[in-house]
Amino acid sequence: MKIKDRAKPKTPPVEPGVYMAVCVGVIDLGEQYSEKFKSYANKVKFVWALPSETIEIDGKVEERQLSKEFTFSVSKKGGLRTFLESWNSKTYSDDEFAELDVFDQLGKPCQLQVVLNDTGEYSNVANLMPLPKGMPAPISNTPVVTWDMDKWDDVVFEALPEWTREQIKKSTQYQKEHAPETTIEVKTPETECPI
Repeated sequence: MKIKDRAKPKTPPVEPGVYMAVCVGVIDLGEQYSEKFKSYANKVKFVWALPSETIEIDGKVEERQLSKEFTFSVSKKGGLRTFLESWNSKTYSDDEFAELDVFDQLGKPCQLQVVLNDTGEYSNVANLMPLPKGMPAPISNTPVVTWDMDKWDDVVFEALPEWTREQIKKSTQYQKEHAPETTIEVKTPETECPI
């Protein structure tokens, strides 16, 4: 049996360039640990479908998708604020930005600038821009995915993609509320093997 016959083929990256996209997912990842910063922060992931780009997976043609994670922050220099201000063509006051609901971005179109990582294996969203005025919005047939850590629902959780569930399981919220409590019984040599 050859490895190539059993190994799952690697999905080729999306070519670098600018693409019309639609937001098809907003996922609250909860409080996640950052190895880079050695600290915890609440994260959100946006997922975009690229209707013009498709790929065949297990015999089914699907729209390509890209995602990007952000830290929930009201900072003017924060990545989330920069992206949302660009996307919505609006400069927010601190109060306005603090009141934004990230789930309101679902279904909104935009343009994504895509670049490849250093090795050329993965596509990354480098920048986001609103659609030019008068340009018709792309239409996606990708089902919308949402997740809110504060509204836990086992049925909805199980319907999320596996990679999303695995990320959420790493959150402090999941660990506190859903990780099993395991009791380990320690046997001493006397109780283990009576003579």
